Amino acid sequence: MSQGIKAALEHLENTIMSITPKTDLNSSFVAVQRGDGFTVDLDERSFNNRYFELSIDLFPFDDGMTGLSGRKRTRVDLRVRYEIPTDYSYLSRMIAEDVSKLSDTLKEPDYDLENTGIVSVIPYQPTFEPIADINGARVAFILTIPFDLLFLES
Repeated sequence: MSQGIKAALEHLENTIMSITPKTDLNSSFVAVQRGDGFTVDLDERSFNNRYFELSIDLFPFDDGMTGLSGRKRTRVDLRVRYEIPTDYSYLSRMIAEDVSKLSDTLKEPDYDLENTGIVSVIPYQPTFEPIADINGARVAFILTIPFDLLFLES
């Protein structure tokens, strides 16, 4: 049993990578920045759709109502990169489908509590921001879905 933040994030990454997209089946979800020493930033990758990372936005803290409970809470950002195709309407519809599926997947109850320690995942409102090249031209978008991760540490 390896409960904790590392096991929880690995479980969520693997779960997201198992999603079959509705649109553009050739571009599946691929996790990067998995804590394995490979350090190319998501914002600097090019020609990739659905490459994603889970980045810790708020370090874990005790989530107990009275003193130490053993349950921790942290804020994590799911960030997904999308390249700009020639048809912006196609891209926005694909991302909308992905947002729906990613949010549903994060909320699914198959967290493997015994091995990951995940108690619950609470997604929040997604955001969408452009990435520009050095000339200021938009080259990609980053979809961000923030969520609270409640987990046990053993």
